[in-house]
Amino acid sequence: MGVASHGLAEGWLEGVSIILAVVIITVVTAGNNYMKEQQFRKLSEVAARKDVNVTRNGQVLNMSVYELLVGDIVQIETGEIISVDGIVVKANRLTLD
Repeated sequence: MGVASHGLAEGWLEGVSIILAVVIITVVTAGNNYMKEQQFRKLSEVAARKDVNVTRNGQVLNMSVYELLVGDIVQIETGEIISVDGIVVKANRLTLD
C-alpha cells in the first residue's frame, strides 16, 4: 500500500516494518510456547514420580512405585493413591474406591 501511494523510494518502509513486526511477534510467541512446553514436561515428570515407603528385607525404604518387587510391603498413608496390585496385610478403617 505504501509503494502505491508514496512510490517505491518512500513506500517500501511501511511494508518492511509490518513484515518485521510480524516476524518478531511470531518468533517471540514460538519461543514462549517452547519454554512453557519444557516447564510442563518437567512438571509432568515430577507429578508422575510416586514415592512410597516400602519394607524390603526388614528395612524401611522410600522408593518409587516403579521399583517395587514381589514381596515388598508397601506402607500406605492416608490419602495415598497406589497404582499396584497387592494383598492387604494389616489395615485400620480401610476404604477403597
